[in-house]
Amino acid sequence: MPQWIDAGAAGFAGLLFWLLLPAVLAAPMRWAVLAWLLMTNLDATGSGQASNLNLGWINGVKAVLLPGWLVFRLRRVPGESAGTFGAKAWLVLAVYAATATLWSPFPLAGIKLAAGMAAIMLALAALEKAARTGSLDRTVMLGFLAGSLALALVNALFFADGSFGFAGRGLPPRFTSFVAAQQYAALLAAFVCWLLWAPGDWPRLRPALVLLVFAALAANGSRTWSLGTLVALGIYTWTTRRRLQGYILLAAAVAVLAAVPSIKRGAIRPGASDPANRLTATASAILTGQDTPRGTGLGTMRFRLTLYRGVLDELRNSEPWRLLAGHGTAGGGRIALRLFPQAYRPESLDANRVMHDEWLRAAYEWGAVGLGLFLAALAGLAWFAVQAWREEPEPGPGRALAAYLPALLLGMTTENVIDGAGNAVTAGFLVLAASSFAARGRYAEERDHSIAMEPGEQQAS
Repeated sequence: MPQWIDAGAAGFAGLLFWLLLPAVLAAPMRWAVLAWLLMTNLDATGSGQASNLNLGWINGVKAVLLPGWLVFRLRRVPGESAGTFGAKAWLVLAVYAATATLWSPFPLAGIKLAAGMAAIMLALAALEKAARTGSLDRTVMLGFLAGSLALALVNALFFADGSFGFAGRGLPPRFTSFVAAQQYAALLAAFVCWLLWAPGDWPRLRPALVLLVFAALAANGSRTWSLGTLVALGIYTWTTRRRLQGYILLAAAVAVLAAVPSIKRGAIRPGASDPANRLTATASAILTGQDTPRGTGLGTMRFRLTLYRGVLDELRNSEPWRLLAGHGTAGGGRIALRLFPQAYRPESLDANRVMHDEWLRAAYEWGAVGLGLFLAALAGLAWFAVQAWREEPEPGPGRALAAYLPALLLGMTTENVIDGAGNAVTAGFLVLAASSFAARGRYAEERDHSIAMEPGEQQAS
């Protein structure tokens, strides 16, 4: 692809960062939060940047310093997310990931990953405090949704040949903002979960927006996140009181996933043998048993299986101390260079994004120690989500978070989800988690207030 186009996309993302920065620093809190959330759609370094050779300071400011500034601005607002078991396990894992850079072949990439893992908790604290003050309400979330879709439209219209939406030679570009397409798909999945359980009675707007996001997901072409989002919609259908409407919405979402790629195909007028996108190519390959000549349907799956076999072979042949302590944070980049020398180069390798499986990453890079911490953090998150669902007196963010977890776990099986903070993946997850923490605190205060009331006051009310 022309390098100037890719540089233009990354440069435009950098320009938007500078335009949004004053709002994060000094605007009223609700607009500061919205500006930071919109920033998570902007990868100012572009693709093809080696995480082991450069720092990416703009992304670092967005991921670490700005959430820290928001926490400082909200320092008088209480928060409880940092005190949970899952959060503590995650922070210990971040410390261990930083320690594991001492024996990593890509220490700078490893340090960036460990810092990003810690910064995820910083961003969670900022968003939880914002939610407790009403600065992460429905208006802000709808603005986040509208802005994310608008950025993707700008990228599609003016930077379609850039790397952010690049799907492969001869394939139509994927619908995404100024981030990797899989990151954007994860954000769309979170939007669907929020829309399904967002408070308020908006019977016409809610399903329309859900289907709009599914259309964006279909144009994006992510198979993993499309499946995970359908699972979330299935959970909603099974648990909602309006089950018939849920089934209708589920059927409509499936129809949108099937129809949008065909409409997109007609708009771009590809060759007769070219698939509409990865979703239709994969469905065709599974049903017919025959992939496209370019391997569009199952080619990436074959790539992943080759990579996974390489990781498992190295684990089987590892020394005992490596099985216990791991091969070093970002060490998976060494396997990618060995297995795919034609696809990866040291000067352009992002060692934090090549494993495509967070479970294998934890086992290989951090060993039994890190894998145990990783599982403990996820178990703590799942327990909190279940408790938040059970304690909600009405549908709310706890149910949205719980329904999002299967998609997140599925994404961890095929993608690099924890490769950094301040990006679209973590933003989508964190707004659900932060809203759940804030809502749970509010419900607890209401219960305590109700218990403290005198019997006469309760009767009078």
